[in-house]
Amino acid sequence: MDHLLMILINAIFLSVVTANMDMKFGYHIVEEKARYFENIETNLEKNTVRIHTPAHNDVMESYQIQDFRQGQQMKCLPSLRQCRLRDIDRKTAVDAGQTTEAFIHSWNKGDKTINNANEKVVVEMYFADFNEIIDNISLRGALQEFHEDFKYPVYKEKKIPDDSEVLNITRSAGKT
Repeated sequence: MDHLLMILINAIFLSVVTANMDMKFGYHIVEEKARYFENIETNLEKNTVRIHTPAHNDVMESYQIQDFRQGQQMKCLPSLRQCRLRDIDRKTAVDAGQTTEAFIHSWNKGDKTINNANEKVVVEMYFADFNEIIDNISLRGALQEFHEDFKYPVYKEKKIPDDSEVLNITRSAGKT
């Protein structure tokens, strides 16, 4: 009976969320010596997730949108005055609904802090081709609306394969 009641409460809660479509979450992040607050907004109707991460440690401030309808995400970096566009990895991020559900579950448990000591860090590497600027006209929907707030050049990012060997070059690799 308790299990059935919990399912009913979740169904009612999700129907209220779906009617509103926009949800905002805030998390206190503890990452090594840095402590900061990250704002996350999900929109089920548009199937998008927006994230603002302040500068911390060696990480630059960023604004990001994941547009699951288009299968792409854009991250804008104000300190570099540029945005970067890449495909969404569907293995780690399915849609805004799944993301919202995960946030709701963590909030229901009282978890509003993410601590890297308790989490597994997944390293993914990307590279950007700075010789090729994406034309803003080719952006559509939520990505285009998001980019209007920045109007920085947009560069395409591509994932570096997981089995790549990364070399730490400590001297100039160009002609001397």
